[in-house]
This record gives sequence, structure tokens and C-alpha cells, in this order.
Amino acid sequence: YLIVHNPSVISMASFIAVAGAFGIGAAVGGVLLAGIVIIFFSSLLPKLQTLFPAEITGVLLLILGLSMVEGGVRRFTGIDNGSIDIPTVLVASATLGTIVFLAIWTSGRVRVFSVAAGIVAGLIVAAITGQFGSKELAIVADEPLFAFPFGAYDIPSPKLIIAAAIPILIIEIINAVDSIGTSVALDKMNNAKWSRPDMKLVGRTVTCHGIGVLMNGLTGTLPSGTSSANIGLVAVTGVAARIVGITAGLMLVMMAFLPQVSTFMTLMPSAVIGALVIYTAGYMMVVGMELILSRLLNSRRQFLIGLSVTVGMSLLVVPELVAGVSQDFKPVLGSALTMGVLTAVVLNQIFRIGIAQRAEIELSGLGASAKAARFLEDCGLDWGARRDVINRAGLSVGEALEVLRTEDMIKDSVILRASFDEYKVKLVLDYEGKALPLGEDFEVDLQAFMEDEEGGEDALDLAMAKMSNALIQNLADIVSSNEKDDRAELHLQFSH
Repeated sequence: YLIVHNPSVISMASFIAVAGAFGIGAAVGGVLLAGIVIIFFSSLLPKLQTLFPAEITGVLLLILGLSMVEGGVRRFTGIDNGSIDIPTVLVASATLGTIVFLAIWTSGRVRVFSVAAGIVAGLIVAAITGQFGSKELAIVADEPLFAFPFGAYDIPSPKLIIAAAIPILIIEIINAVDSIGTSVALDKMNNAKWSRPDMKLVGRTVTCHGIGVLMNGLTGTLPSGTSSANIGLVAVTGVAARIVGITAGLMLVMMAFLPQVSTFMTLMPSAVIGALVIYTAGYMMVVGMELILSRLLNSRRQFLIGLSVTVGMSLLVVPELVAGVSQDFKPVLGSALTMGVLTAVVLNQIFRIGIAQRAEIELSGLGASAKAARFLEDCGLDWGARRDVINRAGLSVGEALEVLRTEDMIKDSVILRASFDEYKVKLVLDYEGKALPLGEDFEVDLQAFMEDEEGGEDALDLAMAKMSNALIQNLADIVSSNEKDDRAELHLQFSH
């Protein structure tokens, strides 16, 4: 997917602090160590699927969006000493308004260039309001048209000093967690059948992040991280092809040899950047809430989500909470994203205590279908299963009970057994009687109904039974039945 890396502001602060205290070589050594650790950490992610169910990933994206709000609003409003800068607001509003207008009311090629159009609109308003003009253009003109970017740059020799490496390592692990949210958001955006985080994809994303950090260490440059703002860019334009990222990367390499172009880009008004950040923050929060609400929520998960978001928000709105924390631990304890996600992971493991992954119920009488539906919904609440999967399971069981009783295949009550893991829901209907025949094609001959007056009712009953059979096989992903002695079983499996 189109995941963009750029220098991280948090990483920049830690890199500069370590370089000032221990030397540039120690900072570079810390970056190299961080890259190696992240690559190793990424190999473990595919095995940690149970630690990151959809609701926890939703919490991650929601807090990530919330954490972007302050920086976006400050750039959007140009607030300084409690006063809002009106020209800055006009520039940001023109940028955001143009992007939103083109994203909603246009399509095709016009929509693809909505962000570029928004930036142009922002620059025009900035020029009119005096925030971008001759002064900035003079700075651009002072730069040479062509130059080698590494002409006078010596790559520093790395040094491994543990005291210097630890703060950089902690910051880069936090950035790796950020890249998890980025990959999940893009995966959901590109996959119409998305149901859960693809931990293999997440692992590959974090591996690439680690390789990028490792390359930063080898070249002695600032550590990079995945760009959250790029999520908003992809959402607006609808462009997420990998080839676009490769092309853009090659263009950036070319820009490195053109100082005037790169200088012009760095002088972009902060209000324009603020508009892009605000749009991205809103999108990330909506995606996070969608993921949270895609699962059935019982009281355990309600507390999990509420407390996790509260922990993250408290660090955003009350930064004094970590004012007395040692500088060695502040990057972790002061990170809303890290503490919020860590709280969610810990609470998820605690709240799983006492929840059985298997359950069964005995069904009999006329209300068996309704009883089965309530049983499956209760199980889904405990498991945190997807709503649509539990609904399909309930419909399948209802149809199965109906056809089994209509065809007199059941002699007594039915035992419904249900089991769950993060990938599938399995149901077994165990009863005394005959196995349900499967694999028959369902066809309705309307002409036969009209011509056969005497046997029309029997034909209709047979057709209804076949229709229930077909519905069961269409609702469930895998269906099988078997019979042994006087008992039979109907197995239903639903991908989750």
C-alpha cells in the first residue's frame, strides 16, 4: 500500500538531545540499535493476533486521530498567546474547504487532484493575505538551481552507548506502534471485505519501518516514521497504488538535487499543513469508531474501550500528569497513544478471564429458533464477535431447525454447540434423527405449481424445504452433515 515515511518530530527531539549530550555518533548508534530491535519485533506480530482484536485497533486509531488534533488546530488557527490569527484561518479554511468540496461533489480525475487543488487554493489566499509572497520567493531564489545533497556531508561513525540508545529505542518503538495504526487504516481502506487486522501485513509494515530506521542510522540522518497525514491524502484522492508511492519517491530523490524546489516546499504555510492534519485526524477517528462498533460490545468491552480512551485523552488534555516523571520514562508514560493502547491490551487480557470460548444449549419446542438466536447473541457479546457473523449464524440455525422439524428429521431436542476463535465461529447441531441432505440444487418450477392443482401444496412444501437448505448453505461458509447410529450432526462454520 501507499505508506509514506517522513522524519518524525518526536524522534528529531530525542535525536538532537542525545547528540548534544553524548555526541552524534552515539545518537546514530542508538538509531541503528532501534532499527534492529524493530525488525525483530515485527517478526513476532503475526503471532500476536489475539492481542490486537478489532476493538483494540479501533482504540489505537481513535487515539491516534485525537493526538493529531492539537497540532492541527494550532496550525489551522495560528493561535498565539490566546489570540487567533484570522489570515491564517482564512488560508486553512480555503485549503480544507477546497479539499472537502472536491472530495464530496466530484469524482474521477478531479477528485484525485483535490489535495493539490486545496494546496493551490491555500497558497493563493496566503499570497492575498500577505503570508506567502516576495520574502519567501527571495529565499527560494537565493538557492542554486542544481546541487548535490551530500556534497559536504560526512557520515558519522556510530557508537553504542546504552544510556544514549535507550531513549531513542523507546521513541522508535512508539513510532512502530504508530505504524501499526497506519497499516490497519490503509488495509481497511483498500479491502472491501476487511474483517480484522491482517497481522502479517502489519508485520511487513513494521519490518519496512525498521529497515527505514536502520537506513537512517547507516546514513547518519534523522529517524523516520510512517506519515499519518498520508492516510487523509489517500482517503481524499482514492489513490493508494504502490506505483504512485514509488513514482513520488523518485520525484523526491530528484528534488534533493534541486534546492530551489525543495526550499519552496519547506516554506509551505503552516496553515495549509494544518488543514491537511485536521482532515486526517477526523478520518482516523471515524475509522477507529467504525472498527470499535463493528464488534458486539458487552459491559467488559465497554469498560475496555472507555477506560483506554480516557487514559489516552487524559495525557492529551492534562499534560501535567507526567510533569514529575523522569525524563527517561516520560516518552513512554507521556505518550497518549502508547499508554492508551497498552491499557487496552492489558484490560483485554484481564477481561478475558472467565469467558469460555465454547458453549452449548439444549433447544426444543416452538421457540427454539428465538432461543438459539438469543444464545448466539450472548455468546457473541462475550467473545466480541462481529455483528454480521453472529446475525448470519442465528439465521442459519433458525433455518436449520425449521427444515429439520418440517421434514420430521428430529425425534427429540437439539443440542447446539458453539465455539469461537478470532478467525471463525463453529456451530454444531447434535440431535437424534436423520442427517440433513446437502448439495442439492434449488430450482423452483412455477409452471408446475400452476398446472398441478392436486399436488401443488406438497410441491410447495418441498420447494420451501429446499429453499431453507439453500439458505443454510449460502449463509454459512462451510456446511457439512453426518449420521451415526441414531444420531446426526449438522456442522456450520462462519469465517470471522
